[in-house]
Amino acid sequence: MGKSLSEDLRWHIIHCQAEGFTQKEIAKRMYVSEATVSKVCRIFKKWGCVKDPFVDSVGRRKIFTTQEMLVRDNYSYLLLYILIIIIYLTKIIIYRY
Repeated sequence: MGKSLSEDLRWHIIHCQAEGFTQKEIAKRMYVSEATVSKVCRIFKKWGCVKDPFVDSVGRRKIFTTQEMLVRDNYSYLLLYILIIIIYLTKIIIYRY
């Protein structure tokens, strides 16, 4: 399997095509194959972006989102929970005596 192209290089290919270069000229300038240039242009023409939005990334599906993985957010909920417990326990102690 070949290396994937950066999104920046894909946009350069699209800009060269918009300037009127042929796919063969673009391939020579960008040091990629003509098939790659053709594929990038076809995806741009079909979807309006340089990466196919329906192609999933390879690998295992992520269980947690990046937002759920933030440690500081998890700690804030934990601290809030501990604070609620402390307030509840102090009320119990105050009302007993």
